[in-house]
Amino acid sequence: MSEALEVQTRETLGKRANRRLRDSGKLPAVLYGHQEPAVSLSLPADKFQLVLRHGTKLLDLSGAASGQALLQHLHWDPFGKEVLHVDLLRVSAGDRVYVEVPIEMRGESPGGLNGGIVELLMHSVEIEVSPAAIPDRLHIHIGNLQIGDTLTLADIADLPEGATYLVETDEAVVHCTAPVGDDAEEGGAEGATAEPEVIAKKRAEEEEAEKKAEKK
Repeated sequence: MSEALEVQTRETLGKRANRRLRDSGKLPAVLYGHQEPAVSLSLPADKFQLVLRHGTKLLDLSGAASGQALLQHLHWDPFGKEVLHVDLLRVSAGDRVYVEVPIEMRGESPGGLNGGIVELLMHSVEIEVSPAAIPDRLHIHIGNLQIGDTLTLADIADLPEGATYLVETDEAVVHCTAPVGDDAEEGGAEGATAEPEVIAKKRAEEEEAEKKAEKK
């Protein structure tokens, strides 16, 4: 999935120029790749925020640059709230690119409904894929996940055809663990009562010893 984005040439460079650009509602960007010269561009900040919200990684550029570009890197402010600069990589249909894709769970786990704890262990995964097939996200279905079960990357059903993981497919993605039982609590209660009983017994023995000493 791709989104259209119109870009303009960025005439002035530097921190001050970039700050003025952001104040005007645009973002500084650079487009590079395919052994072509890098081009300094500006993007409409409001439309780019929609791109981020949709999780889109592939852009159809128009205006000062045309063709498809991969959202390669975002430079954030120190607080991680505002995008300061965007790096774009030129791509074509025959390319293979590396992208990190989020993973989401779908369905309800029977183990979770029975009190188990369902935990997503892998929130995203890096894949190699053609630009046209880049997914917004991958999904793992947990409708059959019982207590004690684990699902791996091999259980993800919507990996695009031709795409490959950059890690082994037996990597755990989600599991359902047993809830903490009452045994520990009961053991704790027994331990709490056992200690006073020992103390009371010891005191009784000491009192008995004192009485014998007095009689002597």
